[in-house]
Amino acid sequence: MEPARKIIQTTWDIFGDRLGDVEHMVRQDRLDLYGWEEPAHLRAVVRRVICEGMPSEFNPAELVLPDNEFARAAGEPRRGDQREAVGDLLEAGAAAMAKLARYVAPDLTLDECLGLCCVLLLYGRPAILIENGKLARVPAFWNVLEDQRDNIETVQRGVGRIGLVGHPEFDWAGTGFLVKDDCVLTTATVARVFAEAHRKGKWAFREGVSAWMDFATGVACPASGACRIIAIAGVDERHDLAVLEVEPQAETGGGPLPLSVSTTASFEPAGRLVYTVGIPARDARRGESERIARIFREVYNVKRVQPGILYDWHESEGERWLEHDCGMLGHSGGSCLVDLETHEVVGLHLHGRYLGRGIAAPMALLSETPLLRHRLKYRPANR
Repeated sequence: MEPARKIIQTTWDIFGDRLGDVEHMVRQDRLDLYGWEEPAHLRAVVRRVICEGMPSEFNPAELVLPDNEFARAAGEPRRGDQREAVGDLLEAGAAAMAKLARYVAPDLTLDECLGLCCVLLLYGRPAILIENGKLARVPAFWNVLEDQRDNIETVQRGVGRIGLVGHPEFDWAGTGFLVKDDCVLTTATVARVFAEAHRKGKWAFREGVSAWMDFATGVACPASGACRIIAIAGVDERHDLAVLEVEPQAETGGGPLPLSVSTTASFEPAGRLVYTVGIPARDARRGESERIARIFREVYNVKRVQPGILYDWHESEGERWLEHDCGMLGHSGGSCLVDLETHEVVGLHLHGRYLGRGIAAPMALLSETPLLRHRLKYRPANR
């Protein structure tokens, strides 16, 4: 499917008969941008926009977010220009949505396609910031998350980033989450960054490399909430699962908590609201355009909640996998896939495609593997 058609189809699939409501939200946010600050839910995602016409060698990752106009980095657009650039995108997105409401096969300009992408990523499938342990303001399309805020903020405490010391290339490997005080789950793909198989199927750290779990990976988080990864308990490459042994932390008021896990084999996924919690990373292989990456660049490398829905079972290699549309922005392998009603982990997110669907290994399947069968026998509940 050509890119423009894919964007249009995804917009219809996500917003459905609420196209008009969302267009109104977008236009209202565009008006609000004429004020001094961005609306809060936009500010939590799009902290700055890089102006078109920057030299090709310009690297936006090198910029430091200024606290005021006088601290603005050389070559960085002024705050007013940044807001206006976001406003132009919202305007183009609203115009595209108006066309979608009127025509079956609308003819969109390139700017309208980009604007529609931004609307999808800001409203339809947002990457909502965790800031100082709290969920940032959510867009109106996802007001249901506000009702579940306390539970989501509890769940996120058990999700962290796997940091590395001594690795020749990487400072961190990916996302993982606690299922017991001393047990973290992640993907085998993530584990292979810092671990390797030895004799008799045993796995160990690569020579000279050590790792820890950092659970305080949001914005403005204190430098705490970290624990050392002691060993690689095992890797199941068939199901892309890795189990890590960590030093249990003394329980504190805001420290990490093990997540409650659902192992119900009769789970019916289709249509259920879910969310992932993870640390999305920029991955050019996923198809995110450079313009999108520049606009949303501050989404990456900090903890985010990304809501979506489950589809029916995805059959592959003789197994049934969960298919969902969370986490459209950034690669988030190792994130937990959580049911919005029960706040139990129903899957381990493995991989996904930009503006497409993601694949997760169901916890009902993983709980029956030799690696997890005895470890999940006494599952903790969220406290």
